[in-house]
Formats: sequence, C-alpha cells, structure tokens
Amino acid sequence: MQKFIEKIRIFMYGRNGTDSLGMFTLLAYLLFNGIKMCFTFNRTVYYSLWFLALIFLAVTVFRFLSKNLDKRRYEAQQFDSFLARIHFQDFMFKMNKKMKRLAVRISQIKTHRFRTCPQCDRHLRLSKKRGVRHITCPRCGRKIKTYVLF
Repeated sequence: MQKFIEKIRIFMYGRNGTDSLGMFTLLAYLLFNGIKMCFTFNRTVYYSLWFLALIFLAVTVFRFLSKNLDKRRYEAQQFDSFLARIHFQDFMFKMNKKMKRLAVRISQIKTHRFRTCPQCDRHLRLSKKRGVRHITCPRCGRKIKTYVLF
C-alpha cells in the first residue's frame, strides 16, 4: 500500500490538485448528475443534463491534473474574488447557523417544541406539554399565545 501511495505522490508532484474552483466544478457535476436521474422519462433533458455533467467532470479532472499552476491559481483567485463579491461566506455562515439550529431541534424533538417570536424572531424552546401555552419572549417581553398539539 505504501508503494502505491508513493507512486501517486510522485505522479501528482507539480500538478494543481484541489482548490475552491475545482471543488465547485465537482459539486456541480454531482448536482447535475443527480438532477438528471429525475428526468429519465424525457430523453432530451436527460442527455442534456448528462452532457452538462460530463463537461463539469472533464473540467474538474483537467484542473486537478493540470501542470500549468500559474494559470490555475489565477483562475481560482478570480473565482474566490467572485465569491467575495456575492458575499458567499456570509451566506454560508447563515446556512451553517440554520443547520446547527435544525440539528438541535431534531435532537430535542422528543422533549421540546420550538416556536418563533413574531416580533423579534427569537427561537423559543418549550416543553412538550400539550395544550394552549402562554409564554413571554425573554428578548422583547412580548406575551405570546401558542398551541402545542403533539
């Protein structure tokens, strides 16, 4: 196994490898390849998506194995500056925060119910006790009437 890893290391020496643009093209390939499975009934759309996915795969492999490092780094830098212009990091931060909140909700689904304050959008955690609940938001002090059904 060590010999195989050493051969790959020697082969990849001086090549571009992975970067943010390469990972984007790989994810685009996987996305289009997955979407194409939904269109098996329509051959035109299916083969169009297949061809588009194949182009993204070819670009990914080309970037991964390329020895023209200066040009690949320039392309990756342009892609990173594009992501900065569209505030992609802020978007990913917000999505990560929402996913963590969702994970907490899923892990506590047996014991708690969650509601959102209509005034300040604070997420409130309630016990699973059924019926009408009168709660006060700890942030804004608004009194909220809510129902816990199950």
